[in-house]
Amino acid sequence: MRHVSIAIMMPSALASAGITAILRSVPDLPCSVAELRNESYLEDLARIRPSLLIVDPVSAVRWDAVKSPSSSPVKIIAVLFQQMPKEQLRWFDDTVSIYDSVETIIETVKRNIRTEDDDDKGKDLSPREKEVIVGIVKGLSNKEIASEMNVSVNTVMTHRRNIASKLHIHTPAGLTIYAIVSNLVKLEDIKPDMGKL
Repeated sequence: MRHVSIAIMMPSALASAGITAILRSVPDLPCSVAELRNESYLEDLARIRPSLLIVDPVSAVRWDAVKSPSSSPVKIIAVLFQQMPKEQLRWFDDTVSIYDSVETIIETVKRNIRTEDDDDKGKDLSPREKEVIVGIVKGLSNKEIASEMNVSVNTVMTHRRNIASKLHIHTPAGLTIYAIVSNLVKLEDIKPDMGKL
């Protein structure tokens, strides 16, 4: 396995030291571990460009900025100290609990480490997923996209989940930037009142 850069952002020194020790104990995981400070996390992320970010999900962080398409793609694992509602975990690619075994934590980290294949993100989007992106960018609802594609709303929702998983983009604004850069849409195709999304 190639060398990977991992960043940790935890308010607890004990949790941060414990995770760092676990990561450094894995012989087949050559990694460098850096701790980020809450007050300069965006600058630190831009400087370090980690493949993986391990965080306390209740940190006062703008997760949308961390996951924006303009930042380098980073997977985020949330360390849960307690149960959290699913909607509060939408920004995270995976979770571990402080009660998980070391083996489970290591397996989760390895599963989320970005590979060179991830650098080609978007190349494995299906034509139908690209159609869904275009519909989202045009400001269409799931129902309108389904009608245009002649599929069910559930199918559109499945495509949206797959798109988010493949691209690691979780907002309509992020998909809009992706669609423009990837030449899926022209600037004039975008609905002017995107604020309602």
